[in-house]
Amino acid sequence: MRDITLILKHMFEIMDAIKKQRPKLYDLLQDLMRNQGSYYSEDTVLYHIGDAVDKAFFISEGFITRSSVVGKKKAVLSIFEKDEIKAGPDFMEQKPAEFLIEATAGTYVAYITHKQMKKVYGKFPEAHELASLIVSKHNRKEAQIRKMLLLKGIDLVEAFYLRFPLMTEPGSVLKDAKIASFLRISVSLLREYRSELFASGRLVNPAHKKA
Repeated sequence: MRDITLILKHMFEIMDAIKKQRPKLYDLLQDLMRNQGSYYSEDTVLYHIGDAVDKAFFISEGFITRSSVVGKKKAVLSIFEKDEIKAGPDFMEQKPAEFLIEATAGTYVAYITHKQMKKVYGKFPEAHELASLIVSKHNRKEAQIRKMLLLKGIDLVEAFYLRFPLMTEPGSVLKDAKIASFLRISVSLLREYRSELFASGRLVNPAHKKA
């Protein structure tokens, strides 16, 4: 069983490393969030486009994805991973979700509601600056990934799996269609390049390690 107290302690250590906070902020977050953990055993939609986004998430395990949806076509735009806080403008500004937000199977999050966040800001105004720094940190990560997406062919696919090693085993975390949409290539090319990477030894298929 997951210990939410330890998860929140780890979250606060991450926040404190971004900008030093008063210990009493941690006490308040523990009080507010101690019963607010969710585990998703299957891929789960957290928010559809147009939904009110009433929670921000600390990802303890797994991944949250943000995707665009145009007609029947979906494309993964962002991947939030372990030890990240997912709290975008839709949460901060209480605007309807512009994107589809999903948790992958095996994801565990601690969460805080917008109402609770307002309480935090009321008692700790400096938390506004921390929130801005968290967003800036994620934006830097997004910029690095956009740079990665400029790579072509097999180098792009290799860079993706080196950046997200937990996804290397085909279908273990994200379906090929979602990864391909993120990389903006076809599913057939993704599979072709991945097979070449496994065959050449540039990547090791985790499924073979289990055999």
